Formats: sequence, C-alpha cells, structure tokens
Amino acid sequence: MSDTAKDIKSIALQMEMDGIQFYNDLVSRTLHPMGKMMFKSFVEDEKLHAKRLRALLSAPNEKSQKKEKCPVNPRERLITIFQEMGEELKKKVNANTNDIEAVTLAMELEKKGIEFYERATRESGESRDSETYRFLAGEERVHFTILKNTLDFLEKTELWEAESEGRIYDLWMSTVNKKA
Repeated sequence: MSDTAKDIKSIALQMEMDGIQFYNDLVSRTLHPMGKMMFKSFVEDEKLHAKRLRALLSAPNEKSQKKEKCPVNPRERLITIFQEMGEELKKKVNANTNDIEAVTLAMELEKKGIEFYERATRESGESRDSETYRFLAGEERVHFTILKNTLDFLEKTELWEAESEGRIYDLWMSTVNKKA
C-alpha cells in the first residue's frame, strides 16, 4: 500500500473516531429527545464506519476481503427510533439554541466528510478502497439530509407539521380515489 493510500485511510479512520466523540458530546448537550436519539444513532454509524476502515488498513493486500453489509442503515435506524418514541415525539418540546447549533455544527462536519470521501474516491488507486470511500460518502450524505430535515423541524416545527399532514392527506386522498 502506498504511503498516500495509507495516509488517506488513517485520516479517514481518525475522522470517524472524532465523529464518535463529537456525536457523543452532542448527545449529552442536546435537550430535545429526538436530537439525542439521532445523535446516538450517528455514534453507532460512525463506529461501523471506523470498523470498515480498520479492515481496509489491516488487510491492504487481500483481494477478496469479505464485504460486510451494515446491518442497519442510518435511515432505517431513525425510522425505528421514530416508531419507538411514538407518543414521546408528539409532545411539544421546544428546541433551544443549543440544539439548533448542535445540528448546524453536525451538518458542517458531515459536509466536510462528504467532500473528503469524494476526493478520496477520486484519488484512490484501489477499487476496493474507492468502493469503501464511495459508500462512506453516501452515508455522510444520508446523515447530512437527516440533519437538514431535523434543522427544518426544529426551526419551523409548525410548517414542518403542516407539510407532513399535507403529504399524509394527499396520500390518503390518492388511496381513496384509487378505490373509488
């Protein structure tokens, strides 16, 4: 493995380790229960990312490395969290400035991660490495999207709920019209 490839992998692994610490810190600072659960979910994702990168670092010459599929992707994990929180989510919890700042900071972190992994994908000489970086860039995009939606929810709860109810109403009307 070239020094450049090893450096990219080492930087990527350190980014994921920093992400674990960052999201753990946000869990303790965030007041909104949904934010806490979301950040806990991201900690688990970052742990899986770090594990995948460690495998790349420890087995650089293996051509047929066993691919590990993530047991749960970030979206599925959050859907599960939404379902488990059920009635808790319906309670009005006002987001404070710290929660909004936490989400904004997390969005910046994920954006940098996307840029890093996209660049690593282009610069990687190994197809297995490129595939891993492409996967990780996709994971970071999912995190970014989740965070953006969360920020919209925290900043514009009433509008978010109205839009959500509108989509549910449209879906329901579509179903009713198909049966008629």
